Amino acid sequence: MKQFKRTAVISMLALSLAGCQLLGSNQKTEVKAPIETPSDPGVVDTPPQIAKTIDWNTILSPLVNKIMQSSSSIEGNKVLLISDIQNRSGDYLATNQVDETLHSLMNKQNLFTVADRQSINRAKQALGISADDRLVSRSKMIGLAKSMNAGYVLFTTLYKSPSENDNANLSMELLSTQTGEILQRVTSKDVPSNNVQGAAE
Repeated sequence: MKQFKRTAVISMLALSLAGCQLLGSNQKTEVKAPIETPSDPGVVDTPPQIAKTIDWNTILSPLVNKIMQSSSSIEGNKVLLISDIQNRSGDYLATNQVDETLHSLMNKQNLFTVADRQSINRAKQALGISADDRLVSRSKMIGLAKSMNAGYVLFTTLYKSPSENDNANLSMELLSTQTGEILQRVTSKDVPSNNVQGAAE
């Protein structure tokens, strides 16, 4: 009987020890549970800057001023369409920035009545020209101007984007909607680069 009790006690102790080991292993498993590692700190949260900010006001002001000086004798229908920019630089161009600058500059002059962008967009829709059309041409812009009853088109072509070492290379033309003739043409080489700030005023 004593031997049976001893065996029972030993069995109970063995089970207790086994239970402790199981609990211990469970505790260890909880402690060593896989921890989610934080995302790589090298991942950029904000998108990279695609294009640097360009002061288009400084670049375009002298060309606009020269076109205006050369066009003082213009008569007849003085509604002016500012065309989309013809980009021949091969670089990305934020055309909306150039467009906003040209409209801002031209709205300060008193020679032409500038067609507003809402009217231009409506006319484009009527002709089936998409808002993000990149195939800009003189004939297309003249056709757009005719549909809006605009007498003239201000047509701008970018040949080279401005960089840290070089100025922009572009041209600006005043076109007659009726004849398609280039009435005035100014390039960035025709205006002094050291006088652009003064021309903007």
